[in-house]
Amino acid sequence: MAEPGRRLVLGGAAALGSALALGGTAAAGRAVAAAGGAGPPPRPLALTHATLIAAPGVEPPQPGMTVVIRAGRITAVGRTAELPAPPDARVMDLRGRYVIPGLIDSRTDIDSGDFPPVRRGVTAFAGPGSTPLDGVPALRQESVAVRDAAAARRAVRRAGEGGAAFVRVYPGLSREAYLAMADEARRRQLPYAGHCPDAVPLAEASDAGQRIVEHLHALLLAASTREEEIRHGLARITVGADPYRDRLRQIHRLEWTAVRSYYPDRADRLLDRLAANGTRITPALAAHGDPQGPDAAYLRGIHDHRLHLVAELHRRGVPVLAGSTPGGDLHEELEQLADGAGLGAAAALRAATAEPARALGLAGTAGTVVPGGAADLVVLAPGADPLRDVKAVRRIDAVVVRGRLFEDGPTRTASRRPPR
Repeated sequence: MAEPGRRLVLGGAAALGSALALGGTAAAGRAVAAAGGAGPPPRPLALTHATLIAAPGVEPPQPGMTVVIRAGRITAVGRTAELPAPPDARVMDLRGRYVIPGLIDSRTDIDSGDFPPVRRGVTAFAGPGSTPLDGVPALRQESVAVRDAAAARRAVRRAGEGGAAFVRVYPGLSREAYLAMADEARRRQLPYAGHCPDAVPLAEASDAGQRIVEHLHALLLAASTREEEIRHGLARITVGADPYRDRLRQIHRLEWTAVRSYYPDRADRLLDRLAANGTRITPALAAHGDPQGPDAAYLRGIHDHRLHLVAELHRRGVPVLAGSTPGGDLHEELEQLADGAGLGAAAALRAATAEPARALGLAGTAGTVVPGGAADLVVLAPGADPLRDVKAVRRIDAVVVRGRLFEDGPTRTASRRPPR
């Protein structure tokens, strides 16, 4: 299957949850062309006799449905028995197959160069963000090391002038620099997303307007009765030649302290606040994998606690978004959400379709299958019911990106005559 890409842009509003628009259209067109989709616009396409899951986790599956696509948009959705295919359309008979919206990867540090291949069903991601803003020393060479409030404001201005759709936040920012960044970003109506810095309580970041927070580290701390002690420990972290790994080893020890001092009432109050503020969490559960070595036992304990926290986020009404990990696979995250955290297949799929579209202000345009929406769809293999088992999302026959069809499986097609 060819591998086009496309991106959703977090831009044009002071908060991620409002007035955003589908962006990067020219870049998306170039990506599709590079994947072998150059040339005239594709023929209209009619997907018939499909079992349609138009809005996972919101609407039940509908068998015997037709989706008509023209010029990159969905023009009609209805029962196959009642909706004729256009006479000039390519008709695909999808009996026994499921159709879902294209998946949206909510990881904020994806760049165009490492866009996940469309064969995995990922048709959009959040971006492009700015160069990450981090503290001193920065964890990664590509980050901007921000020493103080003035430097944070300059970095935000450069991000806006450089065309970034949002400011990427990394964990080392000081509280002073973070609050200056947030203020400057609001002034410029430039959203910010990513990590919650170690020096900033999660509740404060949520109140300040950060609408997408990646990872559960900040939530672990905030739900602990030893939060102040742990924050002092964070401030004393030292790093050597490998800042990222050095920091991570020390962070894990502090996280284990947070797990052992977890207090449900503190967690409930915080989660209610996040829900009221409209803060979304991208847990990145798959980032931690299967721990090995001498620390494996307590690392598994931390991972099990993360799964519990995701279940609590869902129970308390805090929207959860699915995001992959560098070099990882969004399907792994869906399985962690559905099976590991116990959200179930429908809620996990929602976290990769309707919920991120809503977070990006694209409800009705992406993340669902509705007339007028973008023609980004995934056709699953016969019998691959993703609501019964989310692993079925791996069994992909075809993907439609901006109305262009990329096939892997033996989908039955007819060139002109619509099925009866």
